[in-house]
Amino acid sequence: MTIAPNPDHVLMRAFMAGDGVAVAVETNGLFRALNTTLVGYDAGARTVTLRYEPGDLFRQGSGVMQGGAISAMLDFAMAFAAMTTVELTSSVTTTAMNTTFYAAGNGAVYEALGKVEKPGRRVVFTSAILSCEGRQIAAATSTLLVV
Repeated sequence: MTIAPNPDHVLMRAFMAGDGVAVAVETNGLFRALNTTLVGYDAGARTVTLRYEPGDLFRQGSGVMQGGAISAMLDFAMAFAAMTTVELTSSVTTTAMNTTFYAAGNGAVYEALGKVEKPGRRVVFTSAILSCEGRQIAAATSTLLVV
């Protein structure tokens, strides 16, 4: 049985090979709901940058971004970073993730910088920082299994 490549991985590889022009990420409903854009890749630093413009769907009653949405943004950035280090015929899945919240997310635009800390054949270790309009509001680390 042949398994089709992960569409996120295909998109990331095309971005890596392209001219660096930002591209909308619309491979699943959550990416679309978060209004996700792939905006950067740095091979030397092993980083990927995603921008999000989530709507009110993700805000708590007090108007700040919900913690699960913040975690999702960080998770996506770390997964995209990890995909830059594995074969296109493989993908990655998060096996463990630790998130630390620094401040409330109360702006309209968020940027996540995902970084590969240690690539591996079976496991990839990553980190990410989420900023809201220039201010760091959360960070995470994760372990991803190569599948």
